[in-house]
Amino acid sequence: MTRLSDYKLQKPLGSGGFGCVYAATRIVDGVKVAIKKVPLKKVDSWGRHRGKRVPMEAALLGKVQHIPGVIRLYDCFTSDYSFFMVIELIPEALSLYDYIEDENNIPKGEVQRLFSKIVKIVKSCMEAGISHKDIKPENILLFRDKNTGRFDVKLIDFGCGEYVRSYKGSDTGGTRIYWPPEYIQGGRFLHVPATVWSLGTLLYYLICHDDPFHSNESIQKADPPFPKNVPSQCRDLIMRCFVKDPWERLSFNGILSHPWLKVKDLDVHLELETAKVLKNRTPMKNPRVKQK
Repeated sequence: MTRLSDYKLQKPLGSGGFGCVYAATRIVDGVKVAIKKVPLKKVDSWGRHRGKRVPMEAALLGKVQHIPGVIRLYDCFTSDYSFFMVIELIPEALSLYDYIEDENNIPKGEVQRLFSKIVKIVKSCMEAGISHKDIKPENILLFRDKNTGRFDVKLIDFGCGEYVRSYKGSDTGGTRIYWPPEYIQGGRFLHVPATVWSLGTLLYYLICHDDPFHSNESIQKADPPFPKNVPSQCRDLIMRCFVKDPWERLSFNGILSHPWLKVKDLDVHLELETAKVLKNRTPMKNPRVKQK
């Protein structure tokens, strides 16, 4: 059974309402890891991972370990009134938010490639029955691949996520300024359209180095300002993610088919497919989860 004494804790990497994350070394083999510590009193929902009862965040992350681009979960255990998640530590990785706030620019071609990759990661999670529900720059790690020297990304922090039992989420979480207008106005959280909205906010941040919306009123207006140097096709893609009617927003395939991304390695229609195609399909279900 894994114990905290199996690891040597080092410097803290971050903290928040969820708890703290520390750099650590696994004593038996010297592997560098990150350990997320969450007080048990702050855990409000539970699931299962490898036969163990674990906080829902660990259960959800465990379901998407087969997806490239999702942070690796190595182990999890309970000790001293806290729950610990042992996860992948990527040397010199920064959150996308921190990288941009340090006044770094990412070349346009890299933005296109990285954003396409993020969309594919999120799409794969949804197809696996897991909705992340908090797509934002702080939850994307940016790092350079040691073999290629190119930027790469990892999706982290499934603490706001939930199983996809139908197209409509049971509740919401995440960060208010990334919520779509249908949730602000009527409390509707539609997994795919809401995620597409948040992907639009992420792309806007990558291009404009700012959030597109800063209040409920600006979200409902859905008309963010654009610097003059933003390419028209990029602006078009972002605004198609910000369509007020959730079912008229682009689908994941619609995003990846957009001319600005110029994705050639995907078997998708060369039309800007909207989320409306989902209305006529059987709702996505996770066969391992008891349906309500």
